[in-house]
Amino acid sequence: MVNLRNFDLNLLVIFRAIMARGSIAGAAEEIGLSPSAVSHALARLRVMLNDELFFRTADGVCPTDRARELSADIERGLGFISTAISLQHQFVPSEAKRVFTMQVADYVSGFLLPRLAERLQVEAPGVSFDILPFSISPESVWDRVDMQVRLTPGRLQPEMVRSQRLLADEIVVLMRRDHPRANDPMTAELYAELPHVKLSQSATGTTVIDDALAARGLERHMAMTVASWFEIPDIVAKSDLIAIAPRRLFSLDPRLRNLKASPLPLEEVVFSFDLCWDLRTEREPGQKWLRKVVSDVFKEIRT
Repeated sequence: MVNLRNFDLNLLVIFRAIMARGSIAGAAEEIGLSPSAVSHALARLRVMLNDELFFRTADGVCPTDRARELSADIERGLGFISTAISLQHQFVPSEAKRVFTMQVADYVSGFLLPRLAERLQVEAPGVSFDILPFSISPESVWDRVDMQVRLTPGRLQPEMVRSQRLLADEIVVLMRRDHPRANDPMTAELYAELPHVKLSQSATGTTVIDDALAARGLERHMAMTVASWFEIPDIVAKSDLIAIAPRRLFSLDPRLRNLKASPLPLEEVVFSFDLCWDLRTEREPGQKWLRKVVSDVFKEIRT
């Protein structure tokens, strides 16, 4: 085991920067050192860890297998250290100058973001938000995102991700009112038989539906995949494709009122809106404040 008394933890910060930027020059720019200083630090780290860690390529550097293995643990450890230090500082919303990065599912954004903006312009005018798509690789998402608001989380990493149920909602199946099968009862068999349009995002919990269908020996036919929920109502209205949606969206999108809605015929499937965050930031004051704000907004929605 390495003796931490003789280990410079700044070397791990440099390691993380090289992993993130993929080059010595990029890492130097990120942490404010010269490229030669970063190269010297990497040489020390190679000796301490007895591995090359990175080898040069035409575009920069590429991590060794050992570096890839170490990366998650180093990122986790530095995250815990950063959180422990930040706990000494109080977060004052009215005085804060900070950017929070969130992923918000399309299904949720229509009623969450306007209320969030309204509240923050009064309570925390110096706070900004960067809303990212769910197309980010799951392996790197918690290096870039403070929290997620999503519809039914998938298989989370239990040791690193925490979640809170914000709101449960009924999921309905949408089709145009003059659909050839509009008068047929919506059964699991019919649901699987009809062609579907779905979101490409990974934040919709649709694997839960596929698992429920598979248990019945059924499989959906995905005729179209789109990038945004807001494209779906018009597609359903002009075709024989069907889709799913939370019933709560009917109060937000008038286009849905022209479609037929039937309960999803999979009784065991329960959908909810969930707030997810990284365990490393669970006690960080700014993150705790934001989680409470999001939770309060959903309490208002429920009432």
